[in-house]
Amino acid sequence: MAKNKTLYECSNCGYTTTKWYGKCPNCQSWGTLIEKTDSRFDNNKPTVYKKPSVIADIENKEEFLPINNEFDAFLRGGFVKGGVYLLSGTPGVGKSTLLLQICGSIAGNGLKVIYVSAEESEAQVSMRAKRLGVDNIYILSDNNIDSVVLMAENEKPDVFILDSIHTVYSPLSDSAAGGIQQVRYSSEKLIETAKKYNIATVIVAHVTKDGSIAGPKILEHMVDTVLFLDGEDEFRILRLQKNRFGPTDESLIFEMKNSGLDVVKDPTVKFVGKKKVTDGMVYGMVVEGRYPIIVEVQALCVDTPLAIPRRVSVGFDLNRLNMLLAVIEKRLNLPMYRYDVYINIAGGIKISSTLIDASVVSSIVSSVKRRPVKEGVVFAGELDLSGNISILNRYKKQVSKIEQSGFEVVSPLSKIDSIDKLLNYIR
Repeated sequence: MAKNKTLYECSNCGYTTTKWYGKCPNCQSWGTLIEKTDSRFDNNKPTVYKKPSVIADIENKEEFLPINNEFDAFLRGGFVKGGVYLLSGTPGVGKSTLLLQICGSIAGNGLKVIYVSAEESEAQVSMRAKRLGVDNIYILSDNNIDSVVLMAENEKPDVFILDSIHTVYSPLSDSAAGGIQQVRYSSEKLIETAKKYNIATVIVAHVTKDGSIAGPKILEHMVDTVLFLDGEDEFRILRLQKNRFGPTDESLIFEMKNSGLDVVKDPTVKFVGKKKVTDGMVYGMVVEGRYPIIVEVQALCVDTPLAIPRRVSVGFDLNRLNMLLAVIEKRLNLPMYRYDVYINIAGGIKISSTLIDASVVSSIVSSVKRRPVKEGVVFAGELDLSGNISILNRYKKQVSKIEQSGFEVVSPLSKIDSIDKLLNYIR
């Protein structure tokens, strides 16, 4: 039998190496490499092996736990028994509120739900749950992942919620709660328990400053479904970023009220405010799941005293804004280098869809020329570097629905296929 091999593991990022370094080669932290032994290099061979199965002989047992009409449609049937779901979002966006409402709906169907909070006391969770009208679930406040898993194995609930993975820890690991080692270990224990006892499990995760899910990327690979809750002000958007049980082209839009998060069943014009149309203010179309949404795009272009003009964007990608400004300058001969440009997507939502390109360009040109666009017009289309505007044919239904709301949709479907033709809609 070969001796166990000596390894050095970083207590900060989990990086392993066979040599000791003063500074971790992966995360650049000093003095974090700790000596450990790894028995994976033993020469012992397994005495038994698992025989592979023919696909046709495997019985599929995918069972769904119903939640409510909206979530069942969103997840194509509800939670799957034994499925592991990762829910993330910015602080204060409403993750805990949403989960408590979901727990109440599931428990109302006669199922056992346990909500474990490692961030708040039972009294705090109970106070919020009662305000939401939820009093039929079990709650527990504990941040020791080993005792939490032991409880789940003994209670065997139908649905198990952990809020959050970054605040639990195991005494068996040397790193602090929220560290990569702790997150990885805790996730493995939860997923193992979920699969072994057929428990639908929801794990809440924090986000980093740039909006991505905190912790090791392997966390998103290990789970079955990744959900992201986004938004500000009174509206929230729940998106599917990964889904092993169905497609990811679904979204749910909520309105935050005193009673909790209410599903907006027809969000087409929810993000449009009743304002007087001014220069730089344009309506654009985006698609969230099956729903077309009209959003208000605001642009302000002012003469700059700086050698390098400022570009500020709220709710829209700054790199894409710089690209669109270059296209405007090249194809419309507008001296954008003379202007500070500010872009804002009203309603507090973040737009990643390129369908908003045409409306961003129109709002910038409208602000530069100090002339408003025609009333009742909604722009939709993606802009390329040649100044051409395009839109996928699969958005025909969404365009038609916007038009049924009384708006005129300006897009390549209405033969507006280049940036210069947008000028016809600026008064």
